[in-house]
Amino acid sequence: MNRFTKQIISLSTVVTMLALIFSLVANTAVQAAPSSKFITTTPTGYDSADDVQYKTYSVSGRTVISNWGARGEECVFLTTYAKAYYKGEYVWNTLSEVDGGSTQTNAHNSALYSKLQSLMKSTHTFYTYYDGSKNVRDFYKYTDCVSNSTSQVALLYRGGLVTSAWNGGSTWNQEHVWPKSKLSGDQPIGDIMHLRPANPSENSSRGNTAYGKSSGYYNPGPSVRGDCARMVLYMYVRWGATGTMWGSSGVMENLTVLLEWMQEDPVDTWEMARNDAVQSITGNRNVFVDYPEYAWLLFGKSVPKNLTTPSGEAKGSANQGGNTSTNTSTNTSTNTSTNTSSNTSTNTSTNTSTNTSTNTSTNTSVNTSTNTSTGNNSKPTTNSSVNSGTNNSTTESTTESDVGGIESKPQNSGKPFDPSQLGGTTVQTTGEEFVFEAWMAIVPIAVIVVAAVVVAFVIIRKKKVK
Repeated sequence: MNRFTKQIISLSTVVTMLALIFSLVANTAVQAAPSSKFITTTPTGYDSADDVQYKTYSVSGRTVISNWGARGEECVFLTTYAKAYYKGEYVWNTLSEVDGGSTQTNAHNSALYSKLQSLMKSTHTFYTYYDGSKNVRDFYKYTDCVSNSTSQVALLYRGGLVTSAWNGGSTWNQEHVWPKSKLSGDQPIGDIMHLRPANPSENSSRGNTAYGKSSGYYNPGPSVRGDCARMVLYMYVRWGATGTMWGSSGVMENLTVLLEWMQEDPVDTWEMARNDAVQSITGNRNVFVDYPEYAWLLFGKSVPKNLTTPSGEAKGSANQGGNTSTNTSTNTSTNTSTNTSSNTSTNTSTNTSTNTSTNTSTNTSVNTSTNTSTGNNSKPTTNSSVNSGTNNSTTESTTESDVGGIESKPQNSGKPFDPSQLGGTTVQTTGEEFVFEAWMAIVPIAVIVVAAVVVAFVIIRKKKVK
């Protein structure tokens, strides 16, 4: 073997080793990718509960709602199902006055903790399980799809859309947001509220590591930090999982990180829609999705005034019925409205200004609603429509297959969460995995093939010379 041939083989060996190292580094980067990516899907364009288009399915004798929402689209309203869930002593005006704890270590002894637990426990009427009958896998196509498309599910950490069909765990498996090893009992382990489809390698990468920002903790990425924090809080309250909540041996690093993540990553329409879908299965909801404000109140903290929430209570602008709000501006008008449907609710708002005006209007629908306001001038108007005052949407039952349902509303008026608030790259999720992951796999393989061809060419040339 001459000197030239040895040099070529040595060079090819070096190139091959570099390619293998690159492949290893790329694989590690892929597993850590959620820490630097924002996940978005096509916005629904929904601005209020009236806009939501539901699709329902008959599954094992239950009427199940599919996830109608979009990832990364800020949710600024409570849905019809969310509004109806909070009744009597559990309405915001009453429950928000109940005392919480004062620290992360004594909140579970507070009256507010007890009330929230009572609500989520008493309405939890159907249990899903990790294995066996009522298997939670049977429901992911409804709870974790995007925009009612039940043929695919969204992966928790990566956000990629993959087939909803179960294939033994090779495409996706089940991630316990609250690690299975830190729970006891089949019911909390199998609670669909904290079980999510995930990429198998990402699931393995996290293991049972606690969420957090410091070294030794698992950071789920900016698009799902808030989701994870809210699911952890649900488990902490619903199942009384207080002994393994905090620190590296628990599930969340500390209260500071938990609240920071909830504020950084507000509830999107997908998370709200998943709450609707889960409720249609189990009967209960995650109160920290509908009212993130309770996370601060539970630990004796003041709710940030700039906190974006579906209820709007943090900013003093409630987005649900049954509450009174007062606003001051340069015009004065007093409006009183009474809405009558299968459920009766009364909303009163007072605005202070220098002028007084009166509007009287009557709206007729499937359920009749009448709005009346009194003042110096009267401008009666009458409108007729065919909108239901009960559900504010149209639902259509189908079989368990994906046939039928309601067409999505044109996506033209959504309020997507602005990723620039946190920095990083926005990723539009449209396929099974992100495109850059494919390149990470193709590039090193291509380099290895080229190196092999060069080596083969040199060997053949050497034989011909002999």
